[in-house]
Amino acid sequence: MLCLAFLSLFVVLGFCGDRTESATTTGKAETLDCLTQMNEARAAAGLPGFGETAEEGKTLPEYADSGRAITPETLWKQVCQKIMGDEGAVTEIEKLSGTPAYYPGSKDCAAAVQYWKEGFSLFNNKLPPTYQEIDDPDVYTDRAVSFVALYNPQVNPVASCAFVTCTKAAASADQDLSRSPDGHSLRRLQAAPQITTAVICLTNPVALKAGVAPFKEEEWQKIVRAIVGTEEVNRVSAVTPSLTLGFIMLFAYSLF
Repeated sequence: MLCLAFLSLFVVLGFCGDRTESATTTGKAETLDCLTQMNEARAAAGLPGFGETAEEGKTLPEYADSGRAITPETLWKQVCQKIMGDEGAVTEIEKLSGTPAYYPGSKDCAAAVQYWKEGFSLFNNKLPPTYQEIDDPDVYTDRAVSFVALYNPQVNPVASCAFVTCTKAAASADQDLSRSPDGHSLRRLQAAPQITTAVICLTNPVALKAGVAPFKEEEWQKIVRAIVGTEEVNRVSAVTPSLTLGFIMLFAYSLF
């Protein structure tokens, strides 16, 4: 069963496009090796490197493979429908498990890792609180989830990355009913497609579980030291995750 974070990331992203009934959204992905850049960040925090995996459900597939339950073409179409703000099924997305890191940008692993690392600032130098679900507590935005995924502290961690290209092609622009000087109707113009790209890395085992804080104090201190240095660590106070959770309006997720 899919970790709630995976679908939720695509729903809460701020750049999702307007819903357009006449639009057709398609998606494609290519395997991307970001393990070197991810593992450099992890090594600095004393965490073991991500390994590779071929296990179905934990791998982001590029091509169809006989005998596999996940159909890549359908999976990436469904993912892109979520990214682009369209309605759509989630049958293939449901077959994935893990905690994702999401970077809305170009095919650049270094930039993606830097983007995920910067999610550190969301926690205000405090041990991340007990997780319940996306936005509960409200610090757990898509970027915070990506940060936790990068520093996934679980045993025997693995990761699979892909570069995704989503294309939404509207059927046509509104027809211009004006006429040319010779009396002929002006040609209907084809609308330009909307293209969005992203780097997605799926990490396992699942790093965020309801009712559990993602990091222990010792793990957190090492992450802080790796990101901001020893001097800052000395100013970071140990905190116990609060039992009083912040509540915000829940999004209408297609699965939940």
